[in-house]
Amino acid sequence: MVALNSIQFQYDTDDVGGSKPHHVLTARVGDEQVGKLRWSATSVRGIDVPEEHQRQGIATALWEHGQSLAAENPKIPAPKHSSDRTRAGDAWARSVGGRLPRRV
Repeated sequence: MVALNSIQFQYDTDDVGGSKPHHVLTARVGDEQVGKLRWSATSVRGIDVPEEHQRQGIATALWEHGQSLAAENPKIPAPKHSSDRTRAGDAWARSVGGRLPRRV
């Protein structure tokens, strides 16, 4: 079980060949990566939490930290939900709130 207050976040960008980079937020506990959130200017491109760390609030902590980064820095867009969501991703998106585009 991961204690949320032990998570360290690292923000970076990833040049994917488009006009704007993707934004990447990694969650770590010590040397172990426990989650990653990737988003573009338009939507979340992926959120990954290893199975052994799921349902512990890590994805939500990544989402909230990404929102905080965007609020503090106008060059970082806030993560927005994607229309391309799995069932589990849809349930999670509903739990954290925010505008939900129709799921495809």
